[in-house]
Parts: sequence; structure tokens; C-alpha cells
Amino acid sequence: MSDLGQKIWVFPDAFLPLEGEPYKTTDSGDQYGHESLCVVNTSNTEARLIIDFLYEDEDPIENFQITIGARRSLHLRLDKIDINGKKLRREKPYSIILKSDLNVVAQLSRLDTTSQYNSFMTSLGWGTDV
Repeated sequence: MSDLGQKIWVFPDAFLPLEGEPYKTTDSGDQYGHESLCVVNTSNTEARLIIDFLYEDEDPIENFQITIGARRSLHLRLDKIDINGKKLRREKPYSIILKSDLNVVAQLSRLDTTSQYNSFMTSLGWGTDV
């Protein structure tokens, strides 16, 4: 399989909703409102990712690093990550810049469980090789 995707992905509209009510319970626990950054690496080499989170009115949270194996997918729960002792704030708009040393495909998904009707949204970002 070829190296599909791009090296840089931008998601301008990110928003981690309040935790809300669990919509189901799994072996890993209750599933609450969250966002996931979903990444596919189709190459035969491990990809190194660096992710920055930019806010409108405060300093960015930068340099979250993670690897994704060769020919693997990653579903990174953004409510569970820790970046240099900081967590992403809920109910605060932000943007995401994902940089990879190899071409990858990226998508952002959001589950909102704050009302009696759950909502789910997903979006491909804007990608470039530059």
C-alpha cells in the first residue's frame, strides 16, 4: 500500500464538550463526551506525530508527541491526554495542528453527550505536504 495522506493536518474547529452522561458502558468504562483525533498510517514505517493545540485567547499547548505503527490506525482520545502537565480544557474552542514525519490521513470526531440526545460529528481536516 502506498503512503496515502499528507504530512500536516489542520482542524480549525475543535471543542471538547462537557463530560455529560455516559452513553454506554464498555470493558474500559463509561463513555462520556469527548473528541478523538483519528489517524491512519498506510506506510511500512512507524510515523512520529507532533500535535499543537491553539486557543483564541491564551497560549497554545504544544508538542504533544506520539507514534503510530506501520500500517496502523490511532484513535487518540483528546480528553485523556496530558501535555507537559496540562490537559485540554472542556467548553473552550481550540484548533489542532498535526505534523507527521510521514504522510498520514487524519480526521477529527466529537461525541457530545450533554443532552438527552447524543450527537456525533466527524470532519476531515485540511492537509498539505509542505
